[in-house]
Amino acid sequence: MSFFDELKRRNVFRVAAAYTVAGWLLVQVADIFVPALHLPEWITTALAFFLLIGFPIALFFAWAFELTPEGIKRETEIAEGASITHETAARLNHVTIVLLVAVAALVLVDRFVLDHPGSNASPTAEPVIRLTAEPSAAVNEGPSVAVLPFVNMSDDEGNEYFSDGISEELLNVLVGIEGLRVPSRTSSFSFKGSTLKLSDIGRELGVDHVLEGSVRKAGDRIRVTAQLIDVRSDTHLWSETYTRELDDIFAVQDEISSAIVDALKLTLTGEDKARIEHRSTEQAKAYNQYLLGRHWWHQRIPGRMAEAIAPLKKAVELDPEFDQAWAALADVYLLLPEYGEGSVSVYIPLALDATQRALDLNPESARALTTSAYIKGMHQYQWGEAEREFQRAIELEPGYVTAHQWYAEMLAVQRRIDEALHQLDLASKADPLAPIIPHIKGWICNWDNRLDEAEHYYIEALRLDPGFPYAVSNLALVYIQTGEFDKSRAQWQEFGRIQNAEGAISPFLLVVDAVENPALREQAVATLQDSNVPIDPFNAPVNFAFMGRYDLALEAILRNYETGGPYAPHVNRMKIFDPLRDDPRFQAMLADMNLLDE
Repeated sequence: MSFFDELKRRNVFRVAAAYTVAGWLLVQVADIFVPALHLPEWITTALAFFLLIGFPIALFFAWAFELTPEGIKRETEIAEGASITHETAARLNHVTIVLLVAVAALVLVDRFVLDHPGSNASPTAEPVIRLTAEPSAAVNEGPSVAVLPFVNMSDDEGNEYFSDGISEELLNVLVGIEGLRVPSRTSSFSFKGSTLKLSDIGRELGVDHVLEGSVRKAGDRIRVTAQLIDVRSDTHLWSETYTRELDDIFAVQDEISSAIVDALKLTLTGEDKARIEHRSTEQAKAYNQYLLGRHWWHQRIPGRMAEAIAPLKKAVELDPEFDQAWAALADVYLLLPEYGEGSVSVYIPLALDATQRALDLNPESARALTTSAYIKGMHQYQWGEAEREFQRAIELEPGYVTAHQWYAEMLAVQRRIDEALHQLDLASKADPLAPIIPHIKGWICNWDNRLDEAEHYYIEALRLDPGFPYAVSNLALVYIQTGEFDKSRAQWQEFGRIQNAEGAISPFLLVVDAVENPALREQAVATLQDSNVPIDPFNAPVNFAFMGRYDLALEAILRNYETGGPYAPHVNRMKIFDPLRDDPRFQAMLADMNLLDE
């Protein structure tokens, strides 16, 4: 008898198969229940280690010993013809079959029950109020997929930034594929925690496919589950679970993107393939810090946006060639003055430096080009160069909503209102449920004296997000101009409630009273001059203009411009200040901003 035949007779191969299946089953059970029971992560690692150590031991015992009715005996002690290895083989076959059935059951439970992305949603969560537009009309424009925020399945709720970030990065890759329509982040993430059916979400977003998933992160180990669903038939086109080390997150994202392309039967161009394969960094730790920084950027919490700086600076310290992190850092620096968290003189030079670093590393970074264009326009008044960079950014990434939005704001400053609204229409197509887009439309129409349109757009923004404070306050300004003073007061009171600052709205209510009753204007003007209402183009100057005191409005405008106020160029588009346009001081300010002939 050959050695191979002897291995078969002594059931060594059957023991190896049963041990392998049983070991895999134990590891998977531990991988699922260790996090669920809040047990230490090392338990799974230790189990895998001891199973590996035990494998050769099991094979040795299978070779050297045999299980007999009298107990375990050495193979050499069993008389010829007395061996019952054939009976043991049958038992091992039965055990292996049972284990395989258990493995199949565990895979089904893990994929469709324990790790289902919706299992972490709150059962009491209410859907966001939606605009009853016609998003479904876009479904027939070709393949489309919405990337919903992946559910954080980690024990630590603080890892939510990571699951959100993975979702956003997948979205950013897919949105660049030619022929595939992907709603932008704001629209897709508005369904976070929603209990709506996927078919309803697909209809709201105007897509025929949804990608959802979950992320479990424990130390340097991650488990990503993703599934692509046809929302029309509620069928799974593809699903997969990846259990990897954190360093492998880039490969996981590549595999998911490629799987979606295959499932949707898309034909990729060379540029599409390069975009999917492109990585701004190969360092997982830098990438982790980048995701944390972007998390804080997206929160837009007043007074806390600066918290995005530290992780983004850490990201570029870990990898100085990480162009995405440089571009994200530039965005934070750029907006801090507009959110009242720093001065233009401090943060705009930092934003410019970070933008240039990003462009030096990647001249075709649409994100960095957008930020560069905004700085060149709104802060350096190089309008022609800014426009060229905006157009190039949009050419590189047509679905980048911020590029369309900021370009629209610059066009509005130049009084190119219809062009500005067209850019915002393009932004709405890419991000149909983002309240900021109709809000900016209202903002532009308001100060172009298109008050009916402004009211429509602000109401649209509030239907998308009833708690959007600036749409509430700007609608109050519309009602002052239309003479609907009670409506204006109601809006200001709602603004105070949302902002938890009822006491801060009294100056604005005073202006409403004074515009309605001219006898109150002198006292209102005196109160405003003594108040702490911020001096910028959208508070004191506007309020003085409402009450006919254009002299005081001009003083406030010039003071804002001379101190580097971030919104200074916007006065050019605001028709409420047209009575000041022939004043030499106003003309000189416009000339300094290269807006005199606009």
